[in-house]
Amino acid sequence: MKNGGCDPNAGCSHDNATNAVVCTCKTGYTNTGVAPAVICSDSCSLNNGGCDPNAECSHQLEDFSVVCNCRVGFVNVGTTSLVNCSDGCYVNNGGCGVNAVCSHNLTTMVIQCTCMTGYTNSGNDTTLVCTDSCKVNNGGCDSSAICSHDSVTFAVVCSCSIGFV
Repeated sequence: MKNGGCDPNAGCSHDNATNAVVCTCKTGYTNTGVAPAVICSDSCSLNNGGCDPNAECSHQLEDFSVVCNCRVGFVNVGTTSLVNCSDGCYVNNGGCGVNAVCSHNLTTMVIQCTCMTGYTNSGNDTTLVCTDSCKVNNGGCDSSAICSHDSVTFAVVCSCSIGFV
């Protein structure tokens, strides 16, 4: 009998007292059998390998041990060995910076940063810099107008300067 009759994903040893065959699942596998049967199943297929619900379970190439990596849009706020995935927008505003709003692309869950109302991106496509809209092209107001913000919504408000209609 090969491997002492143990599951192909189990190691075979013997009990020191009785010399009975002892089957133990290899690293990355979990026993799903009912005693005395040992059936070794991929740990990732069972309860996500014990990983956080917002993590993906995979295996190390070297020893097949379980590895947990946070899904896109989530960041690890735990440790390397105890991964705890939190919504990336709740950690340092997703890296979006001041005067920006962090959200997720609904399809890919990638973090997206957009300027808050009353602010304009004065950076570029890859670097968001949210600047008071009134300081960027006069907030879109006419050059003869006064740019200000609504006290409640902070939206840009254009007012005619004295002597203009």
